[in-house]
Amino acid sequence: MHELSIAQSILSIAEKAFPADSKEVITAVNIQVGELSSIEIESLKFAFSAMQEDTLLQKAELNIEIIPGEAKCQDCNTIFHLPAFGLDCPHCNGFSLKILKGREMKVLSITLDE
Repeated sequence: MHELSIAQSILSIAEKAFPADSKEVITAVNIQVGELSSIEIESLKFAFSAMQEDTLLQKAELNIEIIPGEAKCQDCNTIFHLPAFGLDCPHCNGFSLKILKGREMKVLSITLDE
């Protein structure tokens, strides 16, 4: 389950971004996950909640925005939504695709509150 190591990375990134002299607490971590990233969202949420105890993020929510998969057909130049790998171009049925979006995973921000 690679979601466990991803959750650990998210916790580490958020802890490093937390101002050392702050009296606030981290209440949320806001991330983007690509639809084609092979990350299981529910597994990531579970791993995050299991690891956040006794950390600076013990009260934090994990807010996840899904980035839709997008591809460009190299045969007909059609750009289209690609919800999963292995699908063909809806216009010409070609399989020569370039992935444009959907594989990323980014920590966008942390939310602090008193």
